[in-house]
Amino acid sequence: LDPTIYGSFAEIGAGQEVSRTFLTAGAAAGTVARSLSAYDMQLSDVTYGKAKRYVTEERLTQMLETEYDTVEQSIRETKGPDTRFFAFATTLAAKAFMSNRECEGWVGLTYQHEAGAPRSTVKLHVRMDPNYSAQKQGEEIGVLGTNLIYLCNFKADPVVMVSFLLDGIQDGGLEVDYVDLQGPAFPDAIVDYRLLAMKMVQFRVAQSVLLCYDESSGWYKHAVPNTALYKKTIAMQRSRFRPVTYTHREVLDAAAKQLQSELGDAKPIEKILDFQIDDIVRPTRLVGTGGRLSRARMLATADQDGDGSLTMEELKALLIAGGRLSEEEASQLVEEFDVDKAGSVSIDVLLGLSGASPVVTEFLDRFRMLESLKYPVLVSGAGSDCELASYMARYTKEPIALVVGGGNYSIGRGLFNSNSYKEYHGGMMEAFGRLFAGNVRIFQYPNIEPDGTVAAAASIEGSATHLHSYLMEEGKILAIDTQHMNPATQDKEANEIYRGQSEDVVNLMRDGDSSWEKYVPEEVAAIIKRRTWLSRYTKGESNLPGVVYKLLESLPMEAK
Repeated sequence: LDPTIYGSFAEIGAGQEVSRTFLTAGAAAGTVARSLSAYDMQLSDVTYGKAKRYVTEERLTQMLETEYDTVEQSIRETKGPDTRFFAFATTLAAKAFMSNRECEGWVGLTYQHEAGAPRSTVKLHVRMDPNYSAQKQGEEIGVLGTNLIYLCNFKADPVVMVSFLLDGIQDGGLEVDYVDLQGPAFPDAIVDYRLLAMKMVQFRVAQSVLLCYDESSGWYKHAVPNTALYKKTIAMQRSRFRPVTYTHREVLDAAAKQLQSELGDAKPIEKILDFQIDDIVRPTRLVGTGGRLSRARMLATADQDGDGSLTMEELKALLIAGGRLSEEEASQLVEEFDVDKAGSVSIDVLLGLSGASPVVTEFLDRFRMLESLKYPVLVSGAGSDCELASYMARYTKEPIALVVGGGNYSIGRGLFNSNSYKEYHGGMMEAFGRLFAGNVRIFQYPNIEPDGTVAAAASIEGSATHLHSYLMEEGKILAIDTQHMNPATQDKEANEIYRGQSEDVVNLMRDGDSSWEKYVPEEVAAIIKRRTWLSRYTKGESNLPGVVYKLLESLPMEAK
């Protein structure tokens, strides 16, 4: 325990597990100024002021400000200027008897990142597993709170902070789906909420993170899904946007128009882009803190000149030492990894703790392609439409249209591809049961043939034909009517830009055909040319995350 760190703990809901951790650690008097829990609403109002609702960001802010001010005003003179004060607070709705309420809430810390500094604040929105007991939920909040206090006081990098928030917590037991960082500890130059969203999904801190465009700052920031999606009618497009094409916007706009015409103007439609990054999510075996620290020690030992980087030859030697790859395989993997031909790589990039890695660069490039639309973006690790539907059903009971189609899209190769549902015991039937369990429907945009003809979507072949017909008859799958499409898409002289999808763009790049540019907006083409996309895709190297994870899994756990 650091004697220069001193503060207050105020916990409402899910027990007082964070303060208990410190109080049982020994020498707690050196850290804990006071610990309290104002469960009674009247006492809570007397302590922190009135609140309309108690499990809210507003209440968390009241608690943090009151607790920090109390510590600062009461004991600053005694403790002196070198002591860094903090206030930790939680307001949570844990599992309750005879209640099916959402198990969620707020966790926060106001603190001094250095002696004499003005206060900084971190706020987290959390979701607890509803299948856990209240005791188990409280224990995991205890771990999260302890991690947060440690990380804020000893790790300044926001990427490091969010990636280790759930250290010591069982996978899936707790999610942190919103982060807000304020104060001098977090200057704008080091806080990129897009990057934090990616890292939270990549390291399994959250299944998905919602970002909304903030008009005042001109940046995308995290949004709490409970609030942002509540009672919203939604048209959503799920894609990797690798890269963004003219077709993406047209398909989503047409679906929203059809849904609006169906429901009337009384219910505005929220258009959301589901930015699919399930291919970036780290395998569970690469998320555990023990393994991450072991790899960090091994890489640091291999860094012979101590500059924080490894040459490709040093990296190749480590891969061979791991015993999983031959010398030829190691050489090929290193060549695929060194996409910029830099000849070396920083250890932070290898560990996923840097904003300069090729995976991060590509993610941010794709996000920039979406920013001009200013639509909400859900950075999502959901691996299927039914996972996404289950996620959305937590937050809204209103109609949801998941949008597919356009270009040469095949619903048989997409939605009705049985290989996509092998992880489900009931296969496609189980997946569809989950997909359509709520108020979810599939809106399918027509195909636009290479000659510009607008054609009805291709029919399903094989055993799924009857299932497709049934879902069409039941209104679970709807064809988007041409009256809701952009008139230009129906004009053979003007619709060439809508004939291609992301897959077509990548294939043209691989063939060295510059005509790929006609399918993407100018700003997207500029991003592709400015980065390594074009050269990498031309060589057929499009699965960079897969290369990175294979590399990590091939390293020895300790240096040899």
